[in-house]
Amino acid sequence: MEGPTYQCYDSDEDGEKSMKYIQNRTNWCWVAACKVAGEQYKKNFTEFAFTLENPETEVAVSNLDGLRTDIVKRRNGIYFVDAWQSAIARNADFLHGGLEGNFPGNDQMKMRGLKYVVLGDCESNLIQTVTLGTYDSAHSLLHDYCRQIESVFERHGCLIGNAILYPGGICHSFVALDWKKNEELVIYDPWDGNIGTYTIDEAFYTGFLSAQGKGILKWVQYIV
Repeated sequence: MEGPTYQCYDSDEDGEKSMKYIQNRTNWCWVAACKVAGEQYKKNFTEFAFTLENPETEVAVSNLDGLRTDIVKRRNGIYFVDAWQSAIARNADFLHGGLEGNFPGNDQMKMRGLKYVVLGDCESNLIQTVTLGTYDSAHSLLHDYCRQIESVFERHGCLIGNAILYPGGICHSFVALDWKKNEELVIYDPWDGNIGTYTIDEAFYTGFLSAQGKGILKWVQYIV
């Protein structure tokens, strides 16, 4: 893959991967995935230019539950998380009253999170978000929804791809960035910022290896 095509390649001044696109809490894979996929959409459709009102890129937190202290910043004994991730978590999560915490996200929260990144409004109908597939489907996601998934990449979009990772059995959200002409899928992992290239067979049928285990993309969210 040539050059820093995607914003999730971003790095700090010292060359380390930036906390901006790596999940800042252990259950925030969905949050970081919403940020990456939503920002990619705004790059392709520049009429959507929502930005946070607060110009600060980091916000202080007192809730340390699930905080990845090896990833986030610390100054004067205070931890800071990425401002976008904090905003997505507080606005898209409709179950915890706007509180920031280490809360996992369901499919509705992911669709709301995509709208928040693009529009700043989780309830807006200016764009439509969808979920395809289920974690327990007997069929491959590609078997059931091949044309819909291909069309996302034909529009130079990307999608949130969800997998159950084994041996741990945890649910984890990735971002499928590109479907290459040689039938390979480029996948971003919010856990460690790794961008891997896998065959279509690995991504949807036999499984691909990530830092937290091996999984198959079983269900997705994206902006129509």
